[in-house]
Amino acid sequence: MRSIWKWIIGIVVILLTAIMGGAWYLSKHWKPLLDTQIKQAVINATDSLYRISYDELNFNLITGHASIKNLRLSADTTRYANMHLQKRAPNNTYNIHIANLEVRRFYPRRILRERRLHIDDIIIDTPSVHVINNHHAYNDTVTRPRDDRTLYQRIAHILKEVSVSNLNFTDIQFKFSKKTDSTLNETVLNDLNVKVSDIMIDSVSQLDTTRFYYTRAIEVDVPGFRHETADSFYYVSFDRLKIATAYRQVELTGLKYAPRMSKAEFYKRQKAAKDMAVIAFPTIRLEDIDLHRFVERQQIHAGSLHIDSGTVAISNDLRYPKKVTDKVGKSPHQQLLRMKQPLIIDSVLLNNIHISYAEVGRKYGKEGKIFFDDVQGIFRNVTNDSLTLAQNQVMTADVTAYLMSTGKLQIGFAFDLLDPQGSYTYKGSLGPMNGRPLNSIIKPLLNAELASANIKGLRFDMQADDHRARGSMRFDYNKMQLKLLTTEPAAKRSSMRVASFLANSFIINDSNPDANGVYHSARVNYARARGDSFFRMLWQSLLQGIKTCAGVSPERERRLLQTAEEAKEASKKTDSFFKRVFRKRDRDKGEN
Repeated sequence: MRSIWKWIIGIVVILLTAIMGGAWYLSKHWKPLLDTQIKQAVINATDSLYRISYDELNFNLITGHASIKNLRLSADTTRYANMHLQKRAPNNTYNIHIANLEVRRFYPRRILRERRLHIDDIIIDTPSVHVINNHHAYNDTVTRPRDDRTLYQRIAHILKEVSVSNLNFTDIQFKFSKKTDSTLNETVLNDLNVKVSDIMIDSVSQLDTTRFYYTRAIEVDVPGFRHETADSFYYVSFDRLKIATAYRQVELTGLKYAPRMSKAEFYKRQKAAKDMAVIAFPTIRLEDIDLHRFVERQQIHAGSLHIDSGTVAISNDLRYPKKVTDKVGKSPHQQLLRMKQPLIIDSVLLNNIHISYAEVGRKYGKEGKIFFDDVQGIFRNVTNDSLTLAQNQVMTADVTAYLMSTGKLQIGFAFDLLDPQGSYTYKGSLGPMNGRPLNSIIKPLLNAELASANIKGLRFDMQADDHRARGSMRFDYNKMQLKLLTTEPAAKRSSMRVASFLANSFIINDSNPDANGVYHSARVNYARARGDSFFRMLWQSLLQGIKTCAGVSPERERRLLQTAEEAKEASKKTDSFFKRVFRKRDRDKGEN
């Protein structure tokens, strides 16, 4: 009996040795064959434009493992030049290097018996991808035959099924170089990670709409990015970008757009009164995005865009000369239509945004500031897609905010995206608030302040286009008192008290209805200067209504600006008169 077991064990050992030896022999002697086949396949597939090389190829039929060290795919520059002469060169060329490519457990028997290839893991470690873009005009007009077969249809004559459980790209180094006749612009992304789960290519998966290009899920993680704008004044950066196809979500964190230098240096280099912007959003999230449409048509189509918290700070320095540019036709909704990137977003939701505008006045050299806290809002039908606009050409926005952290502002916009005159409407209200917080912008710029102002409410209804804003306004308030300021010594301040008295008594209505019980509403008709921005037009049209309701007509406004000087002159004459009187009395006493 023992001899039988010895024979059985011996036969098994011999068979295993033979199998392992044969597999080793095939692994060793298949290398030259595989090497030749791989290199020739790349040459044939790319019309001799690319070459592939590597340092080491390992292939083991026993364990079902394979690996390649230092894989390089590079474009043949001589071949590319010849293709360019024939007007057949592509716009993009690629140079790829992979430090290590490893395939784990690919089950060779299933390939031979069932024509099914299953791989547990593919790990691509430290790949470097350099894309070089040379735009050729002939590629815009030349049409080439397309192969419209699915990926499964292309491989069906070789394999019935290809599946990969996990495909991981780690520490990707990506560079995009765009060449023109005079410049070379480069974009660099480092340390990218991509994880692909459950790849399945067969007769069923090619029709499975729940998969994204035969995959169950793709996760892309870009850890950080910084790009300096062409004018060298600004940079744009983010901390992390995540794309998850399973959730149809794109999330961007730590987005920032800001100058590369201090505010003083910015204006010193600009040498002009130009808006300076600092924008920071901790989180921006696209939900329910159609990734198939983006890949196939480069069109962004999403259910919603969420901007959760953040700041938008705009400032200007009017001590510098203002360079007037024509801003007619450049309102935000008109810029949306001019975007080259096709865009369809059903709704954009804002949450807890802080918006501010600061300005250094030309006359007094001080900075005034106005701000809006806790801005909440929703924009609907944000699109520049012609088919979508054919069904609905109006983009709407409903926004609420707190002016100077106290007065609740509600405003609704409706933009006609197809009107050649850029027409839109805005309607809203401001709730009760104390007007004194507005001194942060009034005092530095006008050298005046509101000693008191009880704002009960403000309502407006406006229609506008590229050239004019028309509408109505109601402004309810009482106890408004204006105080004009001066930097003169205390002995000279009496003239400003006189000016303030004159302004409050004869120029500004201290309440609405006024002291005579007359209610002042406004009919606004504001003509836009060609250099006015969209937001300046909004503010100036509303300011015109506010001044009208306060009884400040253009004639009264001119008088208000002259009041301080007139009062100062009057004070000088009064002082001179009393000085002469008292000198005369002193002389009379001396003579007596």
